[in-house]
Amino acid sequence: MSHYEALLAEFDACEDRLRARGEELRSQVAAWLSEVSDLKIHSVTTRLKSRASLASKLARPDKSYEALWEITDLVGLRVITYFEDQVDRIGEIIEARLAVRFADSVDKRRRRDAGAFGYRSLHYVFVLGDEESRLPEGARCELQVRSVLDHAWAEIEHDLGYKAQSAVPLPTRRRLHRLAGLLELADQEFVAIRRDLEDYARNLPRKLAGGDAEVPLDLVSLGPLLDCAEIASCDRTVAQALSMELGEEPFHPDYLLQMLASSGITTAAQARAGVVEHAARIEAMVKPYFAFASREWRLSPGASGRVLRGYSLFFLAHVSVLRSSSLGIDKVERLTRLYRELDYPDDERAAAHVASMLVAAFPPVE
Repeated sequence: MSHYEALLAEFDACEDRLRARGEELRSQVAAWLSEVSDLKIHSVTTRLKSRASLASKLARPDKSYEALWEITDLVGLRVITYFEDQVDRIGEIIEARLAVRFADSVDKRRRRDAGAFGYRSLHYVFVLGDEESRLPEGARCELQVRSVLDHAWAEIEHDLGYKAQSAVPLPTRRRLHRLAGLLELADQEFVAIRRDLEDYARNLPRKLAGGDAEVPLDLVSLGPLLDCAEIASCDRTVAQALSMELGEEPFHPDYLLQMLASSGITTAAQARAGVVEHAARIEAMVKPYFAFASREWRLSPGASGRVLRGYSLFFLAHVSVLRSSSLGIDKVERLTRLYRELDYPDDERAAAHVASMLVAAFPPVE
């Protein structure tokens, strides 16, 4: 048996153990990363080098391997994160938990040629074997950490099949330079946007407490809005009217925001002022609405016997629509428009039916 065949036979003998150890490490790494709540991980995957790929690598004329375990990528792990600024944080976790061989590891994001394009990844090699795995002490594994955009680049780069800049025609090389720069800029912009949103969310309670009239209603501001005393008080009133407890879960945020916007309520200040001004009207709507909803849709106020937070804003939207005119025909038309936008985009007749039934069920709103 040739040396080449002996190495392949050794791989065949331990293939199942390598695959099992790779999956075990994948689960461990995923668990470690899940302990850090603000890490945004896209995926943690593992793969075992195929026999055909190994055979091709062993046959390369520019490489010679005395032992199978000189090949570090028989087992590979890959961690993909949404944001490039979290790659280093993941690296810190990996370095603290695994027996990293720093002499074999490399940060391929730090290119010597600043104008070069290509693979960008934090690339670790670490000891693979342990007592339970029954793998040799020299067995090693490769782990790559990169952002989702760098991963997209690497996958397309692999599909195009080029391995070096010298293999790429000059006009194509220039286009790749530009594209690489755009992807790096996109990575940086996504990080900047995330930080801006975090700052915005962090400052929202202070703005709301100060009565900032310019805070728009969106998915970020809705949570702090529901914590405001006026909204919480009105939600409790809704729950008491139904003889139910107020839960912790918010009323369907996307739907609620659409309803508020369609009724003309677009800022936190308008919502807060509205529940204060119309608290009595909101309370008067609760039982008639759910009596109708139970008959028409078999809809209950909340899961597990609890009312969802923010239900008062749902009724505020109805108050806002119905008080815009003193004529019943106008009220039905306006409420029809609301329900057509939200629930019946392709069925005006159904929207008009719901609207007319609700206008008849609700106490007069002037």
